[in-house]
Amino acid sequence: MSLERELLGAGHADDGRVRVLVADHDPISRHVLTSVLRKVPDLDVTGSVSDQQPLDRWPLDRVDVVVLVSAPHDDTARAVRFLESRQVRVLLVGTSWTKRGLDAAFAAGATGCLVKTIDIAGLSAAVRAVASGHTVLSPELRALYAPPAAVAPDARTPGPGTPLHTLTSREREVLGSLASGMSTAETAARLHVSPATVKSHVSHALTKLGARNRLEAVLLFQRSSDPVTEPARSGRETTLAR
Repeated sequence: MSLERELLGAGHADDGRVRVLVADHDPISRHVLTSVLRKVPDLDVTGSVSDQQPLDRWPLDRVDVVVLVSAPHDDTARAVRFLESRQVRVLLVGTSWTKRGLDAAFAAGATGCLVKTIDIAGLSAAVRAVASGHTVLSPELRALYAPPAAVAPDARTPGPGTPLHTLTSREREVLGSLASGMSTAETAARLHVSPATVKSHVSHALTKLGARNRLEAVLLFQRSSDPVTEPARSGRETTLAR
């Protein structure tokens, strides 16, 4: 997926509001999600659509984020790729996630993946995070997405048998900043380097860790750190600034 979008400004409305389209095959679920999002002052729900409707008929004019609800066995990759090609960020919401499905979603270009539960109070926060350039992942899905074999006792002083041992101290520092929720721009300001330098460090870290993308590298870093500091302990979605 395209992990190098800048944090602010990509596709946002001139008035600062985030324009959202809800796509769901279930009309009741579609109504509920639309009603929840319309109560948020800085979100502008432009409409809703059945995800069974042809993609070229979706009302995407100036839409920033599509909340796409997927049912079990749905093939959402085509829709995600289409929306990504239109510079629209996609927040996928589903009930039966598998590792294969999660990998396919991010490979297609999804910006976030959430577990659909009865409690949808956090949906608006996830939409805002995605619109601001963050990758969002429900805590329940981290174990599916993070590489299982790369757990180190301490990421700050990795041992010789861990993948993080191959990173330079600056590369670990960059991943640590990103893992804490900082954006590329914020990390650059903190380290007194340019955003391009931060991206270069990330690129080198991906190669050394064998990670598929920046999200995976940061999740690896989080899994290798003190578990008390992991976002999953707070019960909130993991967000990774682009």
